Amino acid sequence: MTTLQVGNRLGAIGANASRFSRPLRDALVVVGIGRALWYFLVQEIRPWEFPGIDTRAYWQVDLAHPYLNSGVGDVSAFLYSPAVAHALAPFGALPFPVFFGLWTVVSLVILGWLVRPWPWALAILALPIIYELCVGNVNFLVAAAIVLSFRAPPLWALPVLTKITIGVGVLWFPVRREWRSLALALGSIALIAAASFALAPTAWVDWIAFLTGSSGRSQLLVLRVTLAAAAVVFGARTDRRWLVPIAVWVAQPNIILNSWVILLAVIRLRGPRSESGASRPA
Repeated sequence: MTTLQVGNRLGAIGANASRFSRPLRDALVVVGIGRALWYFLVQEIRPWEFPGIDTRAYWQVDLAHPYLNSGVGDVSAFLYSPAVAHALAPFGALPFPVFFGLWTVVSLVILGWLVRPWPWALAILALPIIYELCVGNVNFLVAAAIVLSFRAPPLWALPVLTKITIGVGVLWFPVRREWRSLALALGSIALIAAASFALAPTAWVDWIAFLTGSSGRSQLLVLRVTLAAAAVVFGARTDRRWLVPIAVWVAQPNIILNSWVILLAVIRLRGPRSESGASRPA
């Protein structure tokens, strides 16, 4: 059975299951709200009591030693490439409440845009959305970059230079023989990385050492990246853009609670093709 035949078979299954979409949606809404209430009220974990815990790492990054005393899972630890540190360093001149406020506003704008076609997602993913807004990670930015990258491939620089393994989504372009888009994506990554390396070569050496030293702290990473790559290839061959954010989510170095918001990109990518400007394979 060819990839196209598999895709058509899955499409038929999806069409037959569509009559159950409303009951399923309502059930997911109940589960989503219930899970959030359980987390906040029963487990008594309240992320608003430690606001900006991730954003603080971006605000206070030390360009001279960005990875000093940092580790995967550590509080307010900077884990991304030196290029991201260079981009964020100027914001350190702002008071932290101002920086976190700006970060939150940008996150809310992206959230509103992502869920506008299907606002039920706010309830279904209430817990990770609230958590992400409170701690201020980059996941909303990553979700937006994935959606827009079909029209603007250079935006892949943001996901790759933050969480390198999620760059698996770039496989979409060579599978579909979109060579210009692939060149733009890889070229932007290389250009930004080269400029950053010229400014701080030692920081890049430290980052690579940090990544290799932390590889054992990511559970089943090789397997997950392999599965993610397969999902992107299948999605590219069957014209299913919405599989890319799912693959990115699977390929993260660590799948944590708030990273589920990346899946909100699926909403935009299941919409009309003109919205993200993807083209058909050559």
